[in-house]
Amino acid sequence: MSSKTIRVALIGVGGVCTHVHYPGFSRIPGVEIVGICDPDASLRERRSREWGVQACFEDVDDLLREMKPDAVVIATPNCTHRLLILKAFAAGSHALCEKPLGMNLQETKEILEAAQKTKLRHMTAFTYRFVPAMNYLRYLVHSGALGEIRHARFQRLQDWGERAIGWRQYYDQAGSGELGDMGIHRIDFAEELLGPITSLCAHTKQWAARDLTNSGEPCPPQDVEDWVAWIAQFENGTTGVFEMGKLTKGFGPRGDHDQAELNGTKASAVYQLHNPHQILFSNRGESYRIRPVPAEFLKRSDSPRDPNEGDPLIRFRYDQAWEFISAIREGRECTPSFYHGMRAQAVADAILAAAESRKWIDIKF
Repeated sequence: MSSKTIRVALIGVGGVCTHVHYPGFSRIPGVEIVGICDPDASLRERRSREWGVQACFEDVDDLLREMKPDAVVIATPNCTHRLLILKAFAAGSHALCEKPLGMNLQETKEILEAAQKTKLRHMTAFTYRFVPAMNYLRYLVHSGALGEIRHARFQRLQDWGERAIGWRQYYDQAGSGELGDMGIHRIDFAEELLGPITSLCAHTKQWAARDLTNSGEPCPPQDVEDWVAWIAQFENGTTGVFEMGKLTKGFGPRGDHDQAELNGTKASAVYQLHNPHQILFSNRGESYRIRPVPAEFLKRSDSPRDPNEGDPLIRFRYDQAWEFISAIREGRECTPSFYHGMRAQAVADAILAAAESRKWIDIKF
């Protein structure tokens, strides 16, 4: 593994960068955050003071030209991802990009094709792959401890209120609503656990207008879905039922009801985000019982993160940065890569097509 210092630039320094990317990369020995880029001048200045990063840019071209980073992290609205990724590759920078990778399947395929023409590392920020309970659930599935998985349920139900939530509520900036925000994560880890989805049917709804800001000022109304559900058939024969929503009273935004339940021929198991260091497990004839996540699954191998430090709902996300840097140093593919971002987008596009047509849709990848 190379010991060379890796110089990282952060593009888009809002909430996800503040809570996930900056603290994740800043904890890794041999990583230097050399610059930040954001169109919001006051936000740039605040982050510069907070993080002690002097090189601040409004324009990404200036950042790439002047700082020549080894790698960039892209945490900007979805509609900007494609262009920023292509600029990063042209500058010779490895790229970690927030999900969804693109606005639609065609755009995401173009991004993947561009990545495959380089020798650069590329990673999609599917952060829930790194939850300790997900690490353990993955092991149980792939080791055969649950037997053949017959059916599974995946849910992410929250209450975000009915005021505006920024660019995420507009089709031309986000590409979709709840599906691209939270649903696409569940597509990704469901396929990691169970293999490819081959066909599905779906339904979407937009319930909230979101035409007022938090301060009560009028704003353009939402034009994307805030609830989505689909039934999926997996290549291995498993049937999956998925539901995501932002208007479920009683559940907060921290994953109060974010779970995956897998029912196999030997046993059943449940992952719950709000209990990231345990799963529920049952054999036939038993009720679910809490099973702590074994120590070897609490973090990624060699990660500098202490799994017992701080808020467990936040700190697991830092292993995402460790995976990206490790792949760069070891000269291997990242997991999840841009391929996985493209694959999840193929399923997401099929969900929207199925909801519009009210028909089952086959996924031909």
